[in-house]
Amino acid sequence: MLELLILAAVAVAGYAGASSWSMPAGAVALTIASWWRKVRLLRQYPQVPFSSKMTTYLVVSIVINVVFSAASYIVGHALRRWPGD
Repeated sequence: MLELLILAAVAVAGYAGASSWSMPAGAVALTIASWWRKVRLLRQYPQVPFSSKMTTYLVVSIVINVVFSAASYIVGHALRRWPGD
């Protein structure tokens, strides 16, 4: 649910004409929101070491979050330029 709010905030930033730096900021927020739960589970018993598989998942999720954040910003920016009545 938090991820949807972050994407909505990035879309609003695009609609408001905010700097394009809101895209990477949204991607960072998405990554932190989604990985915070996973990192907390690593500290619980039984402890699992951070593996190369998890590193691959982290890198892929960062790329996906950048794409989602950019798409959200572009949609907000496109709605701003949409011809109104």
